[in-house]
Amino acid sequence: MAGNGDLSSHDLRVHLFASDNEAFMATAAAITEIIRLSTDKNQTSNVILAAGNSVSKTLSFLSPSATDWQRVNWYLADERHVGTENPLRNDRQMAIALKNSLGESHGRVFSPSPLLALKEAAAEYASRIERINMFDVCLLGMGNDGHIASLTPKHPALNSSQLCCEITDSPNLPKERITLTLKTFSRTQNRILVTTGPSKVAAVRKYITDSQSPVRLYNPTAIFADQAAYS
Repeated sequence: MAGNGDLSSHDLRVHLFASDNEAFMATAAAITEIIRLSTDKNQTSNVILAAGNSVSKTLSFLSPSATDWQRVNWYLADERHVGTENPLRNDRQMAIALKNSLGESHGRVFSPSPLLALKEAAAEYASRIERINMFDVCLLGMGNDGHIASLTPKHPALNSSQLCCEITDSPNLPKERITLTLKTFSRTQNRILVTTGPSKVAAVRKYITDSQSPVRLYNPTAIFADQAAYS
């Protein structure tokens, strides 16, 4: 899945902005247009969405009047394997973020079931993902260690041939997680990464120099970042 270019600041896929909010606003505008075109053409739009601060901030700039958000299906890129009411659940965080920006008509949020055992929950979620031939857009952030979704650097899950797999040894707590894989991300027309702030400098430098980093393997079609992340 590796692409041409190194995702450095001269790579045409990289869009740099003076501030983090400008990057978030531009990202929101980009995914809104993709979703609008899809809902106009296909009546629905299928979107992969990661949790995290950068994605949540991006969602805060979505406009309720920009498109018919009720037609959007939001699929979580990864989920922590914890109970339904646990505040660590990514689906809870994303549902709140979407509701805050778009109100009750924000579409439907899908994620792995907290009621099944880890392996069974991953298999059940994979069966949902398999029904979708091509996602319209995938929006991911990046951790300070360079991880995307629950795919951490050098982790065996980066080589998974499944659409969705379980993680039992995540270096970030909780250790048990379920994540979509690079195979699923490759079934996405628009693969977007949003990352901002000086805390991301080391991870940005890493994906520029390492072709096997999670971000480079994700092969984003666009990166939205602020100057601080690329300093």
